[in-house]
Amino acid sequence: MSHSSIRPSRLALAIAAALPAFAVAAPSTSAYSTDTQSSHVEDATSQGIAQVNMITCFMTGMRPDAMVNKGNYAALVDKKKCDPNSRSDSGSSDSAGSSAPAYMNSVVNSTRTSNTDPMRAKIWIDQSEKDFAATIFVNTLATEAPSATNPYGVFRLDYCGKGPVGSCMMNGFLDGSASGIRYYETESGGGGGGGGTNTTALHLLTTGTDSGSGALQMSQMGQQVAYTFGYNDSLFRRSDGTSDQCFSRLADDPDAGMSVWRYGLYDATSGARVTRQSGFPIEYAAPDGKTYNGQIGYYGVWLPPDAAGQITSGATVQRVQYVADQAPTKTPYTLVKADGRLLKYTKKTRTLAAADKIKFNVFVFDGAGLFEGAAGNRQYEMYWDDATGVFKASGVIECGNNGCQTQDLVGGEKTVQPAYFAPQGGVRGWSQSLGGEVFIPLAGVTGAVNSANVNVIYRVQDLVYPAQMPASLYCLRECPTAASLASYFTQGSADMSPFVASTFNRWQPAGPEGVVSYTTDSSGALLRDAANAAVVFTDSSALQNRPQYQSGVRTGRLFTTLADAQCSGNTSQYCDQNVGELEVYYQWETGPNQWNQFAAVKDSAGAMVAFDAPLQVNYSVPAGAKYGQYAGKSIVLQYGGFGELWGIPGQCVSRLTNEHVSCETQDSRYVPAFVIPFDEVLGRVTDGGTTYLAKWLDREIRFARKDTSVCSVAGVSLPSALALPDASDLKNPSDPASAIYIGDKPVVTEAPRVIDGDVKY
Repeated sequence: MSHSSIRPSRLALAIAAALPAFAVAAPSTSAYSTDTQSSHVEDATSQGIAQVNMITCFMTGMRPDAMVNKGNYAALVDKKKCDPNSRSDSGSSDSAGSSAPAYMNSVVNSTRTSNTDPMRAKIWIDQSEKDFAATIFVNTLATEAPSATNPYGVFRLDYCGKGPVGSCMMNGFLDGSASGIRYYETESGGGGGGGGTNTTALHLLTTGTDSGSGALQMSQMGQQVAYTFGYNDSLFRRSDGTSDQCFSRLADDPDAGMSVWRYGLYDATSGARVTRQSGFPIEYAAPDGKTYNGQIGYYGVWLPPDAAGQITSGATVQRVQYVADQAPTKTPYTLVKADGRLLKYTKKTRTLAAADKIKFNVFVFDGAGLFEGAAGNRQYEMYWDDATGVFKASGVIECGNNGCQTQDLVGGEKTVQPAYFAPQGGVRGWSQSLGGEVFIPLAGVTGAVNSANVNVIYRVQDLVYPAQMPASLYCLRECPTAASLASYFTQGSADMSPFVASTFNRWQPAGPEGVVSYTTDSSGALLRDAANAAVVFTDSSALQNRPQYQSGVRTGRLFTTLADAQCSGNTSQYCDQNVGELEVYYQWETGPNQWNQFAAVKDSAGAMVAFDAPLQVNYSVPAGAKYGQYAGKSIVLQYGGFGELWGIPGQCVSRLTNEHVSCETQDSRYVPAFVIPFDEVLGRVTDGGTTYLAKWLDREIRFARKDTSVCSVAGVSLPSALALPDASDLKNPSDPASAIYIGDKPVVTEAPRVIDGDVKY
C-alpha cells in the first residue's frame, strides 16, 4: 500500500487546488523532466495543524512504505524541510546558517501481514534540543489507499511526545476516511516552555471528490481561535465568526500567491541533476557508549545535541558510504574542529546602475544626515534608485531574542543622498540578492553620481581550510581579541562592542598603532591575537543577551599585506576603504553554532577532505508585475546541493488574507517574493559560460482573495453545529496498557537506511 494513504496532501485545508500542467523540451527521461514536484496550501487554518503536518512530512522522509517487513531501521530527516517556521526563518537569515542541516533521528518498523491486511508503522522520533529532549511515539494504521472517490484513503495516526519521565507532553490523532478527516491534539506546557495547555480540533467533511466543509478550533497560549470553512472545486470560504472571506482555489488564478522552498538545478543539455560534494554521513561512537549518526560537510559537523557536547577535535568518526542493495561500508576519519572559522571573499563587480532596486542592509552608526528622524546604531534596509540618483531607505531591521524582522519606516520610504556615505568611503552592507557582503565605493562624492561609472563590489565566499590559512592577517575596523570578547560578554559590561575599542565604528584612517595583528594556527584551524590567545567565544547564553550578536561575532575585513591598505594620500596611515576594494579579503567568525565553527575530517593518510562551497549563479529575473521591483534585474543565487537554492529576496504576507503586508504586522510570515518558473527559457541560471535549469520542487500556494459574494453565488456555504473531535478519542502509543502500544524505542546499531526520503540500502 502506498504511504500516500497517510499523507493527505500535507493536510492543508482545501488541499486539491487545481494545478497547471507543464511541458518541457528536455529529454523526457531526464531528472529535469521526471523529478517530482509537490504543492501544498498555506492558509490561516494551516497554523492549527502545523504539528501534524510536520509529523506526516517526517513520515514521508522515513519511507515506511518502502521498508515493509524489513525490521527496525534508522532514518534521518532534516527538520528544516518539514517545519514551515524554520523555512520562513531561513529566508531572512544568513544563508550559511539557514542551509546547515538539523536532522532528527528516528527508528521505524513497518509491517503488513498480507496484501489484504493493513500496513502498520511504529515510529520513534528523537526530538532533542539544547535544553529539551523528548521521544515522539507514532502508531499508524493504513487500510485503504487514496482514490478518485476517496482522496484521503482510510487510515489512523496516533502520536505522543514524551519526555524522560511523566505523561505525554503532546498527544494527538489524525483519522482519515471516505467521509473526510478528524484531527485532535492537546499539548501541555506550550511545547516544553510553560504556558498552560494548547488544543487543536479539526473536522473536515467531504461531500464529493472536490467539495466539502469543516470546522477548526484552536486554543493557543490562552487565545481562542475558531474557523468554519467550505469549498468546492474552485473556491474556498472561511469565517472566524466576524470576518467572512472568500478565496479562489485555482493555482493559475493571476492573483494566487506562490512561494517555493526547494529547487533543483539541472544540466541545461542533458537535464541531469547538478550535485555538489557538500558533505557525507558519519557515525560517532561517543564516550557515553552510544553510537550517533550525523553529517560532516561544508557547514561543519552535525550530531544530535547529546553527541555534539562530547565530540572534540581528534575524535574518530566513520564515514558511511551507501551502495544500492548492499550494506554500507564504513571508513574511519579524524575530526579537525575549531570554535571559529576563516572565510575568504573574492571580488566580483557590477555597476551601480545594474544594481538598481536591489535591496541591501547597512548598519548606520551615526543617523545624523541619513534622513530626518534616522537613529544611529541601527540597521536599515536600502536600495539604489537609478531613476532619481539617490538611495532609498525602505525599512529598519529590529533584532530581539526571537531573531530579526524588517519593519517599515514611519511615513514610508526615505531619501538618502550618496554623499552621506562619502566620509565612510562608501556603503558597506549585506545583500541576499548579491550573494552576501557588498561594498559601494563613494569616497569623495559630493553631488550627483554617475551610476554607470560606480562599481558595486560583491563577493564569492569560500571556506578556508587550515593549510590555506595565511600566516598573518591584519585588521583596521571591528577587530576582536580574546580579551575584548570576554569583556564585552561579561554580564553588566559597559563595553560598546566585542571589538577593540579603537577599532569599533572607525571610519577614519589609522596609524600603525591602530592596526590589530593576528597570526593563524593551522594545526588548530584558529585565529590568534597578539597575546597568542584564540579569538573564539561560544557561550550561547552570553551571546543571547546581546541580540545583535546572538548568531555569533564576525570581524571586519582582514588582509594579508599592510601595503594593500596604505592610504593614497598618506602612506604612513591605513584606510579600511582600500581593503574593501581588494581582490581578496578574509573574515573570521566565532560563535556557538555549527556554521560559526570549522569542522572537517582527515583520511588515514592525513589528507584533509575539502567540501564544495555553494555554487554562485546569476539569474535574470523575467519582466512582469509578479516579480515586483526585481523584474528585469539580475540577482545572485547560491546552490548548496540538490534542493538547496537560495538568495531569492523575500517579503511578508498575511496569514489571514494572503496579501502582502509589512513584516511587523500581526500574523505575518516571511516568504520568497517570487518563483523561478519551471521553464527552459525563463528558468535558466548561469555560472560564467555554464547554463543550468532550475526546477521548483516544493511549492506553497496562497489562495487569491475574492469578494465574499463570489462564494455565496457559487453556493459555497459554511457549516453550522459541526461536532469537533475531543480528548475522549485520544490514544497513547507509549502506554503499555494501550491497544496500540508500540513498545520502547528499539536499539538500532546499523547506519541509517533512509535519509530525507532516500532509501540507501
